[in-house]
Amino acid sequence: MIFDAAVYLGAWPFRAIEGTVPGLTRTMDDSGIGQAILSPLDGLFHEDPQSANQRVLRQIRGRPGLWAAPLINLRITGWQGRAEDFARLPQVRALRFAPTFHGYPVEALREAAHCVAQHGLTAVVQLRLSDERFHPVFLDLPAASLEQVIALASETPSARWVVSAPRLGEITSLGEQVRQTRNLWLDTSHVDGLDCMRRACDAVGPERLLFSTCWPFFYTRSALLKMEEAGLSAEESRAVMSANAAAAFSTETAA
Repeated sequence: MIFDAAVYLGAWPFRAIEGTVPGLTRTMDDSGIGQAILSPLDGLFHEDPQSANQRVLRQIRGRPGLWAAPLINLRITGWQGRAEDFARLPQVRALRFAPTFHGYPVEALREAAHCVAQHGLTAVVQLRLSDERFHPVFLDLPAASLEQVIALASETPSARWVVSAPRLGEITSLGEQVRQTRNLWLDTSHVDGLDCMRRACDAVGPERLLFSTCWPFFYTRSALLKMEEAGLSAEESRAVMSANAAAAFSTETAA
């Protein structure tokens, strides 16, 4: 069963993109994807993403295989209480943090590490969601630093960390650090280029990668083709496409 570690519901403000539950369900059925982690797409641009989080939680309630990663803005007073409330919900397996979207440094996530570890959740750090070169001219939104997230994860071994949307160049240049950080996984949503999945596996090991589509921002079929063309062994493919996610998000114990 394929596990998609990065899916979004809601609208993107700069293109005609919107993720809906019916659309996601069709895509998952057509692609053989059985489980997915979801976050609100529009919540990335909300100072307070709470209403977007609640909408996603309502939409996936009672739908097996759909897990939530609500967005937390560390600049909102009382975010710890919201995190505790989310932790009580069985479909919440992670909290998603977007430092550059919400305007705080990666180092501020140190407090979040204690929170997710205490509640048995996973911290997902959104580096980017699109190519920075093609942002609207008024949007100055640099990517967060993968190197800084790796350093923070290595210093907080009791927490599970997932990095969302690293690029292949970032992965290959920091491969050894990722290999040494056993509580860290990287999603593959923004890994592209010639033989990209094979190169990513060679850099960090297949056990550190999570199959991810970034639907509806990218086409699911594209993510599947990258896996098909990688020439991975059956064991490597199973790790990337399902087994790693079960460990990263602790979904086996939650099911």
